[in-house]
Amino acid sequence: MHILTLSTLFPNALQPVHALFVRARMEHFSRQYGHRWTVVAPVPFFPKIPFRTLKAYDTFARVPRYEETRGYPVHHPRYLVTPKVGMRFYGAWMTAGVRRLVKVLHAKDPFDAIDGHYVYPDGTAAVRLGKELGIPVVLSARGTDLNLFPKLPGIADLIRSNLNSSRHLICVSEGLRQEALKLGVSGEKVSVIGNGVDTNRFRRGDMRTAREFLGLPHDATVILSVGHLTGLKGFHLLIDAVSRLGRDQVVLAIVGDGPERGPLERLAESLHLGDRVRFAGAVGNDDLPAWYQSADLFALASSREGWPNVLCEAQACGLPVVATKIRGISEIVHGDELGILVEERSGEGLCTGLERALSKAWDRSLIASVGSARTWDRVADELASVFDTIREPR
Repeated sequence: MHILTLSTLFPNALQPVHALFVRARMEHFSRQYGHRWTVVAPVPFFPKIPFRTLKAYDTFARVPRYEETRGYPVHHPRYLVTPKVGMRFYGAWMTAGVRRLVKVLHAKDPFDAIDGHYVYPDGTAAVRLGKELGIPVVLSARGTDLNLFPKLPGIADLIRSNLNSSRHLICVSEGLRQEALKLGVSGEKVSVIGNGVDTNRFRRGDMRTAREFLGLPHDATVILSVGHLTGLKGFHLLIDAVSRLGRDQVVLAIVGDGPERGPLERLAESLHLGDRVRFAGAVGNDDLPAWYQSADLFALASSREGWPNVLCEAQACGLPVVATKIRGISEIVHGDELGILVEERSGEGLCTGLERALSKAWDRSLIASVGSARTWDRVADELASVFDTIREPR
């Protein structure tokens, strides 16, 4: 098959670690099953004049329109956005931004299917172009697109239309499948396929060597958290929790960047934590395993998740987890031997969970075994069963 992946969730030259899970899934699937693959990953455009352009949109404006660094073509057309308003039009605007390019590519080398990630707004472009080109569409729901967006004014009907127009829906967790069913999707056209983990990179390693490489103290207890620095990820709660711990030499290492970094740094300073909170910033994919291997414990304080890859990576490295008890997370941390799930999403609740976890003897080999079981090759096999059902003869 020649598959078109259509989604804003894809890395680019200026955002090399953005949505690596989408790239990993399709790379393994294409390589394992011999499919050809083209990517159209639109980036948002926000007019610079007469408006004051936000920093993020300056970055998007510099993303190259075409890349081919890993053996397959990746196109980055632009689509209009109006930040914080007009979201109900994003799907139509994305369709308009990518339509001409997709039709030109299809005329030169026809696609057999569209692989769309994110039910809205990306799913709108996928299903509309699928209908115009007469090819089936598989959508993948990844979190916010089903557990938040349907609650926004004017968006639920657009999402229902996309779900009903797709040939098949893949949800990365059972929790998202339940949300899809509430929106009226037939259970027969929904599969649950969680993300995988690259076990060649994410595996147990020598803690001392990792700490030397990263400049972390050997005698500290290191709690790691990884993610985009936004309020929804709850890093402010983790900083509060660490300030409450009655333990010396505990270091909270935060890997990632985002709009909340400044406020988080000021919060840590106001709590007089000093070097007890380390902000690593955005970390390249090659260096990320060392952070997991350096840590004693992994923590995640999200308010909602689809299938957080960081938990899979942490488990594959043998790390016990302390996290909020929400759907998506509880499907990965599915036993007491893997971690502690906190009912109360607060600094006090997370502090209690961290204290319990730091007082417990963990079987890290068992955790690593569980975390390593879900490889990307296994995900590719599950994906093949979906695409086989929608394959149509030329």
